[in-house]
Amino acid sequence: MHKRSSLFTLMTIIVMAVMLLSACKPAAPAEEAASEEASGLAVGIVLPTKDEPRWIQDETRFEAALIEAGYEVEILFSQGDSAKELANVEALITKGIQVLIICPQDGDAAAAAADAASEAGVTVISYDRLITGTDTVDYYVTFDSVAVGEAQAQYLVDNASGSDNPLYLYAGAASDNNAFLFFEGAWNVLQPKIADGTFVIKNSEEAIALQDKASLTRDEMSAIVGQVTTNWDFNTAKTLAESNLTATTAADKGDVFILAPNDGTARAIADAFAADKDVSSYAVTGQDAEKASVQYIIDGKQSMTVFKDVRTLVKDAIGMAVSVLQGATPETTGAYNNGAMDVPAKQSEVVTVDAANVQAALIESGYYEAADFSGLDAAVSAEDMGLSVGIVLPTKDEPRWIQDETRFEDALATAGYEVEILFSQGDSAKELANVEALITKGIKVLVICPQDGNAAAAAADAARDAGVTVISYDRLITGTDTVDYYVTFDSVAVGEAQAQYLVDNASGSDNPLYLYAGAASDNNAFLFFEGAWNVLQPKIADGTFVIKNSEEAIALQDKASLTRDEMSAIVGQVTTNWDFNTAKTLAESNLTATTAADKGDVFILAPNDGTARAIADAFAADKDVSSYAVTGQDAEKASVQYIIDGKQSMTVFKDVRTLVKDAIGMAVSVLQGATPETTGAYDNGAMEVPAKQSEVVTVDAANVQAALIDSGYYEAADFTNLP
Repeated sequence: MHKRSSLFTLMTIIVMAVMLLSACKPAAPAEEAASEEASGLAVGIVLPTKDEPRWIQDETRFEAALIEAGYEVEILFSQGDSAKELANVEALITKGIQVLIICPQDGDAAAAAADAASEAGVTVISYDRLITGTDTVDYYVTFDSVAVGEAQAQYLVDNASGSDNPLYLYAGAASDNNAFLFFEGAWNVLQPKIADGTFVIKNSEEAIALQDKASLTRDEMSAIVGQVTTNWDFNTAKTLAESNLTATTAADKGDVFILAPNDGTARAIADAFAADKDVSSYAVTGQDAEKASVQYIIDGKQSMTVFKDVRTLVKDAIGMAVSVLQGATPETTGAYNNGAMDVPAKQSEVVTVDAANVQAALIESGYYEAADFSGLDAAVSAEDMGLSVGIVLPTKDEPRWIQDETRFEDALATAGYEVEILFSQGDSAKELANVEALITKGIKVLVICPQDGNAAAAAADAARDAGVTVISYDRLITGTDTVDYYVTFDSVAVGEAQAQYLVDNASGSDNPLYLYAGAASDNNAFLFFEGAWNVLQPKIADGTFVIKNSEEAIALQDKASLTRDEMSAIVGQVTTNWDFNTAKTLAESNLTATTAADKGDVFILAPNDGTARAIADAFAADKDVSSYAVTGQDAEKASVQYIIDGKQSMTVFKDVRTLVKDAIGMAVSVLQGATPETTGAYDNGAMEVPAKQSEVVTVDAANVQAALIDSGYYEAADFTNLP
């Protein structure tokens, strides 16, 4: 029951061809890889995992910068598996890449991937972590790991006075080359102050035995690291610290100084020392500027962290790759021995952060938001911030919004505008507070994706009162005339696409039709239903479809256009409330209430992917249902797999990359004094809001590869049995 719509197939091809922010990065296995001529790939990038925001942000920045520079790029994820990492590299080699940027899972294991790339004439750039045991690594882009350790140790030295200060040493994993570099840097600074009596080592006999040596061999460092390793594990760190404290006397405590290798272990170790009654005070180091440790620093529970701005690291890696592609020799600032060679390296700078400069280093730089922390004075004047655009997004707990954040930041910064992005975390009160904070900082444009359309009216009103242009993003702010523009996917077109799919796949007459809708409290649910009704109603009137689960819809089936109240009557009867369980229960109830004659080959309007899967499961379990065609929306991974497996018929793909691009274009137009382009308008209950409608694409089994994989939105490795 799946007919391919030539109209929507054509739309797919056109849209994918013109997306400015898309990247060619399908993660197909090596045997399915396209030829060099077909892909024209310049750069292949292999990152550790897509399950951490850090790497999602790196992916977004790599894509945008390399595409802007005019180079094709494909980015694959190894998901913590060195074997998959090698397969990824082999696939990229097959596609003709000229430069490989790889952050290895395991330095030694990644040597095979580097060797394969080198044999194919590909320049290998080790990224963030060093590939070891091979001479096939051309360059290394890293933070200066030795400088990290030096910064940690220098903080302890700067905060120590007198002599005989108790010193506790901790290190990372003995299997991690970086742990040795960090320790090497720390030893460079600490050893002279141990030798002169400023510090006295309290928890390592191996370190005490070597305390007179200014430089340590790898084996000597191994002896110390092996004794004080945390293995980068919080629990291991805390247990070791508690063991050290138990083994020492009160005289070995008092005002102590602690070299902790990173932020996670720093917090664990700090908790152990804070709980010991004989510890009067402690200074403890860290690394990575993790949010939890920034809060610890603000609260006085951790002393410092070494901030490694990943934005700089990505920029340096891109610069190196472009130099290679242009036939130039990349700039390097040092070299690292990987056991087989000295690898030329570009060392990105690191910054020491403590309570004194946490605001300047982490907040004003745009790395974090003041709202992420408590106890931090975030009141910065408009003159100091010079903000142009304020953006308020729903939550930082979903990758979608992290990706939006990154794209907004980078694009607006490139355009020369200051931007601050805040998250409301599902709370309309916090949303209003965020908007008020941005107004105080002097923003000129507010881009806001509301938690609740009606509740967000207060935020829009406040912004308008301050002379700020308000752009409602993705969701419409309702009940106020203070919304200047709306950037959205064409919600009516979404419903039309869903309904058109059902129409295209129906033949004959009297086809059973089951209608379902989103939440009655959500304006978008009405727009989706409006679009679906536009297409379905003529086919209901001519007998192609027969409604089986809504008396309200049956009563109105002869009306081509419905009022809001009429739609409300239908939506109220078939609402899923966007809830999977509600959708499944309603579908099961509908099936129970109908006869076998009302089933057979059925057609189902489901409002989005989550409800589509739930409804599909209910219909699939009914013995009287011979087959079903069910719609969806959002191209969720789980539903893409359902489509591949034949359990969901279609989804409407709304490419958020396009939506962000449209919002940025609108904001820049306002800032430049121009009138933004609009393509329609939406009634929000108080006014017709001028809107820019981003296009949507119908996706089914026939075009899932082209629309979602080849466009770079998802990777082939995310799915099984792709057509």
